[in-house]
Amino acid sequence: MLGAACNNNAITPSVGPSPTTSSSARVAASTRPSASPSADPANAAVTAFVALVTKDGFSYQATFTGQSRHTTEILQISKGLLQVSGRDVLVRATWAFPGHNYTVEHRYVGGLGWIRYDLTDTWHRFGFQPTDSMAAFASIHGRADVTYLGPVNSGTTTYYQVSFRSAIVHPVMIPARNLTEAVVTSPKLTLLIDAAGRPVKGSAEIDGRGRVSGQLQEIVIDLTVTFVKLGQPVTIKAP
Repeated sequence: MLGAACNNNAITPSVGPSPTTSSSARVAASTRPSASPSADPANAAVTAFVALVTKDGFSYQATFTGQSRHTTEILQISKGLLQVSGRDVLVRATWAFPGHNYTVEHRYVGGLGWIRYDLTDTWHRFGFQPTDSMAAFASIHGRADVTYLGPVNSGTTTYYQVSFRSAIVHPVMIPARNLTEAVVTSPKLTLLIDAAGRPVKGSAEIDGRGRVSGQLQEIVIDLTVTFVKLGQPVTIKAP
């Protein structure tokens, strides 16, 4: 009926005859509801994911392992922990150097940042902007910030893969005294979410650069990340 109303020909209503079978079918078809985009499970999952991670005060934890690749060496990263409560963030990671493992910890609380390069080290304040946040979802403000990559089947469960800008471990956390001017250039987290939009696990590639003994080098941090305790309270205190 809507299609017919759009042309320029006048339509004269018929009088008297009963509708034919074909006209009844057309009437039934015209009243059938059209498919809604929200009926698409992938779209629903991504929409729910964005709503979850942009919710005020959203808290979660994640564990990770990986490596940091440099021009001349590769450093292994173990015992990684990410805790987030709203905008407050704690990141802890152990870096394997020859002869010693350094556990580096960063905290961002109330708009102020701290870091220490080993558990026996003292805390140092440093200027860390909100745009440098190591929270996994800090760059997501709306649906446009997330790219949907497709479904992933695991046994009888279907997950949905998304990607977005994310730098869970900033190169500034590398415990090397000769590393200066460390910055992130192109960070990305590729993540599996479930049908309810909850983050499950993913892989991060954090591209950056810095000066090692004055020489400019590329830095690539690769991580395998698993999300846990979604929505559970997390307490992050300033040192």
